[in-house]
Amino acid sequence: MIEDITNIKNDIQEYIEVRFDLLKLHLAENLSRLISNATTVAIIGLFLFFIFFFLSFAAGYYFASILKSNELGFLLVAAFYFLMMLIFLVFRKRIIERPIIKAIVKLFFVKIKSNE
Repeated sequence: MIEDITNIKNDIQEYIEVRFDLLKLHLAENLSRLISNATTVAIIGLFLFFIFFFLSFAAGYYFASILKSNELGFLLVAAFYFLMMLIFLVFRKRIIERPIIKAIVKLFFVKIKSNE
């Protein structure tokens, strides 16, 4: 009887260790996926920055040729970006925060639920 209790205790300890190892593996997988996605988004963001940077110059010179004033052309582009910033500030929770929170929760918790 004491041997059975010792065996059960050992089995429970082994089960807990295996579950802890499984949890660490899930965490490592999800963390590496999160870092990979963040790196991808950062690289794409860098490319988009340069695209918008040069498109902004092109738009500035285009509007400058129409308005016959470099200052007004670039001021028009700056006003456009200012308007976009205001729109972003008003809708930032809906555009940025909620989708990121949902993606992170989905990334970390859907995988664990499906395996249990």
